[in-house]
Amino acid sequence: MIAKIIPIKSVRKSSFSVLIQYLTDPQDKSERVSQIKVSNCYTDDLTAALLEIQNTQEMNTRAKSDKTCHLVLSFPEGERLSLADLNAIEERFCEALGFNGHQRISVVHDDTNNLHMHIAINKIHPRNLIIHNPYYDYKKVAKLCEQIEQEYGLTKVNHETVSDKAARVTQEIETRTGVESLLGWIKREALTEIKDADNWQDLHQVLAKHGLEIKERGSGFVLVANNGVAVKASSIDRSLSKGNLTQRLGAFVQNEHSTQSSQQNTKQYQPRPLQNRIDTSELYARYQQEQNDSARQRTTQWAMLRHTRDQLIERAKREAKLKRNIIKSIKAGRLAKKALYATAHQQFKTTIEVIRGDYQKAYQHSKTRHSRMGWLDWLAKEAKNGNAEALAVLRSRRVGQFKGNQVSAKPSNDKPNGYFKDGLIKDNSVESITKIGTVTYKAGSTTIRDDGKRLIVLPDTSQEALRDILQVAMKKYGSHLAINGTESFRHEIAQVAAQNQMRVTFDDKPLEQYRQELMKQHRVNKVQSAGQKRSTTSNTRRSL
Repeated sequence: MIAKIIPIKSVRKSSFSVLIQYLTDPQDKSERVSQIKVSNCYTDDLTAALLEIQNTQEMNTRAKSDKTCHLVLSFPEGERLSLADLNAIEERFCEALGFNGHQRISVVHDDTNNLHMHIAINKIHPRNLIIHNPYYDYKKVAKLCEQIEQEYGLTKVNHETVSDKAARVTQEIETRTGVESLLGWIKREALTEIKDADNWQDLHQVLAKHGLEIKERGSGFVLVANNGVAVKASSIDRSLSKGNLTQRLGAFVQNEHSTQSSQQNTKQYQPRPLQNRIDTSELYARYQQEQNDSARQRTTQWAMLRHTRDQLIERAKREAKLKRNIIKSIKAGRLAKKALYATAHQQFKTTIEVIRGDYQKAYQHSKTRHSRMGWLDWLAKEAKNGNAEALAVLRSRRVGQFKGNQVSAKPSNDKPNGYFKDGLIKDNSVESITKIGTVTYKAGSTTIRDDGKRLIVLPDTSQEALRDILQVAMKKYGSHLAINGTESFRHEIAQVAAQNQMRVTFDDKPLEQYRQELMKQHRVNKVQSAGQKRSTTSNTRRSL
């Protein structure tokens, strides 16, 4: 599992209510929020608890740092824990971080392949009103993650105490964006040669060959690519910190030849999708073109909005000036004129507020409509619009084996048909598509999660929902299905198939035998029930 405290990314302090509003928003998904839990408040009502937490934070006027801690617990793909286990794990993390007794609201999200819990903690203690900022939190969190992985039998992953920071940052950036980062590119393409440089001039030549330049910035060095993207040198490798480099190469010496004048660059960093077994060159070119077009439209539209706003304000000023001149010229008493001036001024202020309000609404609408999209977000949007190639690229990013409950078929039977077209849903029932290509859509009484190779089934799924999942699986894969997961899930699937007399078979022989036994028992029970019904009817007629 992965536990991470989300750092604040702006100078503005975070808002507890805004965070909870985002976490509890279903976002038009039927299964995004699995649980909302309030802890250490006088009420379990979310609205009342939010007011209580905000009042507690406002009572501390001395704290200058952020008063909210946002902790995220994420579990490996397919590994699901009960809500009781999640709540117990939440308690342990809050205790380890020293937040015993602190007010908090936790939200469990189940809209991705990775079950995850957001915990919003009020750093201000509700009784002594003192802020608590945990020290060395990453060490405590990593140690507890290792313990929980062992206790609950979860997949073990590297944590901050056992993982190289640069490698972890690189992996996090590239996993989130799907695009090769400058940091990762330098580590893969140039780091060995950089380390082998014996003097500053050799280092400058190596960097120039890769389209890079080293510059002093603050108390350290940065490496700058030709396209202006920069990365902190020490984040690539500790040997590139200013102290280590100056100790090895001497005092910093500027490059004698500018990188732009050197045309012998054999390599150059350009943001590109990570290496994939599918050729993404055409899709990525289209993505870049759309982003450039969107940026131009956004710039043009914002300029037009500002021009319209300024014109309206100037017109309002002229009208206000005209009104003042008219008031000045009329024959009236001093108090009457004063009242007219005040009315005119108030009308002017109201007009300006309306103009600026309309401008802000139009600006926000334009910003939303022409917002810059990440590569993976664009692929998900394209896939939702029916682009099978974009969906295939997303699904090619999946690594490892899925361990959860699933319904699938042998590869020979895995042929989209009927309800499906090129692996995509024909109608508009798609709710969302994840960054690894899991499609979530409504089918009957349940929500289907389809990653292309299997239908993913969540724990505690009702028998009615299991019936709908089996029906979708039969339409997609045919009547011969593979059922994998926990033993209780496999038996429950067989029971649902037998109870509904579904014409389906399972590739697992013991499970198929169990289904056939249930079918026989169901037929026997049906015959006995029919016989008892006839006997009852006959006895009723005799008595009459």
